[in-house]
Amino acid sequence: MQNQTDLDPADNYAAVAAMFVEKFGRDPLPPENRDALINDLIFMRMIRPDWSALQRSLVDKSTAKVAAASLYPDLRVPETLAVISMDGVSSPAALAERLAPFIGRDAVAKPAQASGGTVFLKHPVRDEELHQLFDLASRDYALVMREMQYFGMPKRVVVERLVPTPGDGTPDDFKFHCIYGEPILCQIDHARFGERWSRVMRLPGFSPLHDGDGLVPPASVIWPERSRMEEMAAIAAALSRPFDYVRVDLYNGVDGIYFGEMTFTPSASLGIAPSAAGCHRMTDTHRAYSGALMDAYHRKVAPPV
Repeated sequence: MQNQTDLDPADNYAAVAAMFVEKFGRDPLPPENRDALINDLIFMRMIRPDWSALQRSLVDKSTAKVAAASLYPDLRVPETLAVISMDGVSSPAALAERLAPFIGRDAVAKPAQASGGTVFLKHPVRDEELHQLFDLASRDYALVMREMQYFGMPKRVVVERLVPTPGDGTPDDFKFHCIYGEPILCQIDHARFGERWSRVMRLPGFSPLHDGDGLVPPASVIWPERSRMEEMAAIAAALSRPFDYVRVDLYNGVDGIYFGEMTFTPSASLGIAPSAAGCHRMTDTHRAYSGALMDAYHRKVAPPV
């Protein structure tokens, strides 16, 4: 079995740089370069093996709630209903047997050591959803895109109670992009009643980052009161204080703010900020998004060269 130090940054770079080049048309830049995007910073972070024990505990969903509460003791977290070890779970059908007691309940299942793959359990799980969850939960996710904070983590599925919302929808997700305890941007993800919508807002005023993003909120979007949004920003600031860059995800539940997750390498460096032009190529919205984050990074961490 490989040790984390066996996969050094040079090997990791060689394994995944081509995907970065395909997306952005150039090699990754060091984050101190004045032309670097936030994508460059994320790329150079994810290929390094030197992640701290705290960072690793925050990206493992089976330990993240306790770790996050150590940074913000009053944090509200969704109730964990079960942690399923993937040892001995040899197939999607075997995983379905372990999830059966939770079908029909207001609950979700997630791979503990991977991004994506969330399955809502209130209704019968589709085969493709179950297969994706099994695939993510039973592999070493670090080897997909060399996000080394996940390397060698125990393979588990976490089942937790769904954050309560009005009606049957999923809670709106507020993703705070933070630099050393300063929330710079907040991406709001709305997926109520199947109508998906996202937009990046600038902090502290929660105004649209880029007026030219072409995004119009659907009628189903219900904006929280300003005091609730400011409370979310304060929680994100506290959780992000030890880290030079992290995304803090919080849910706006009907009865309060809930912890979602913390992500140090969003979209494995390939993400593009949402706009009407889509998320598959460079846009003016993404330039504004990246510029805001890298200006803060260069101001607080390392001046550009």
